[in-house]
Amino acid sequence: MMRVFLSILLFLISSFCEAQVPGYDFRQPQRDGVTLVGMECHHRNMTLEIGLFFPANPPTKRMDLWRLDDLVKFNHSTYFLEKVEAVERKCNIGDDRYRVRFEGIPGASNAMWMCGASTGVHATVWRNEKIVFDEDLYKCNREDYVSLVRLKNGMTSPEVERHR
Repeated sequence: MMRVFLSILLFLISSFCEAQVPGYDFRQPQRDGVTLVGMECHHRNMTLEIGLFFPANPPTKRMDLWRLDDLVKFNHSTYFLEKVEAVERKCNIGDDRYRVRFEGIPGASNAMWMCGASTGVHATVWRNEKIVFDEDLYKCNREDYVSLVRLKNGMTSPEVERHR
């Protein structure tokens, strides 16, 4: 009993210490210039999916979503990089324990430089504490990007769909 209480207490404390990046509702219209990153733990299909969504290809199902602009913060008066945020979520599918981390990638240290305020995102996925995917989904103004990563129960490596 005490062990369960301590683990719950530690979880609550760690969630308060972690930066809170606001979520994005998939039913909300995706405006031009808004890029989203998201994940879905689908227990019935025994899959974990992460993806990158531009206004031309918005998410079509319920997922946990975040704006790339919320993962990288620029100072509006100096145009310099202020903060890079990360979001981490966990889910269990079958006997596998997954941890997904999305971290912002600033386009430049100054929003007026080469990539401007354009941002990217790096994703890391652990299955049972071993990294199974660790790659930039999207970088500053890059034409090719990873649009979808799917991990199915029983597969040793993820399915990766790229847009080129």
